Amino acid sequence: MNHFTPKLLLFDLDGTLLDSQKRISRKNLEAIEKCRSQGIMIGVATARSESTCARFVDCIHPELLISNSGALVRLHGTVIYQCGFTSEETALIVGAGVAEHRGITVDCDDTTYCNRNISFFNEPGMTYTDFSDFARSSFKICIEGTDTDFAERTAGLIDDCSWLAFSDCDWFKFSKSTVSKGDALRHVVSRTGIPTRHMVAFGDDFVDVEMLDICGVGVAMENAVDEVKQHGDIVIGSNDTDAISEYLFEYVL
Repeated sequence: MNHFTPKLLLFDLDGTLLDSQKRISRKNLEAIEKCRSQGIMIGVATARSESTCARFVDCIHPELLISNSGALVRLHGTVIYQCGFTSEETALIVGAGVAEHRGITVDCDDTTYCNRNISFFNEPGMTYTDFSDFARSSFKICIEGTDTDFAERTAGLIDDCSWLAFSDCDWFKFSKSTVSKGDALRHVVSRTGIPTRHMVAFGDDFVDVEMLDICGVGVAMENAVDEVKQHGDIVIGSNDTDAISEYLFEYVL
């Protein structure tokens, strides 16, 4: 691969910039800051809500934050795009999970709600609820399960809803059909004037595929699922190494 200086770097968090202990290595942070000092814009593109990614964002100080798998986009702290479920739509989807006693998380504008007190939910920025009479608009809803027929039925409860299975846990993500990290980038291009061919994206999961495809360079992590690796222009080391730093110093800086 040739040296390529992008105008925007985009980092997924879990499984990519975050290691298995949910930390960002010092070398990776230093390399990102070095890129910023050379005029490259830094972006985070994550499935996490703003509340659950806040502690990592505070370390990175990105100019661009794409959260909730693309449902909410902030540029220099200002919301430039958002797309989510109404309170009525949220109630229908949540109700399907409650009826089958499944674990549920709901990303709202101020917090992420959850109904299970287990390690998967042991995250700052989350609020416990049993979801009884829950009626709030939301950006993204996740429900525990592996049975795709449940996911299909639940998504079919409302118009314009899609679902996606996570690769690293037995959960489904529900969002508006137009929501994706790739779609979020189209709004970023419109606002910044930076074409996607001048972007480099790093990712590891199914939700990153479109982003890897449309950016000038798509970088897949070694720990990514095989299908995601096939969409990367290059596969680097795992998220438990300083592979991102090594890539940036070899091909960008």
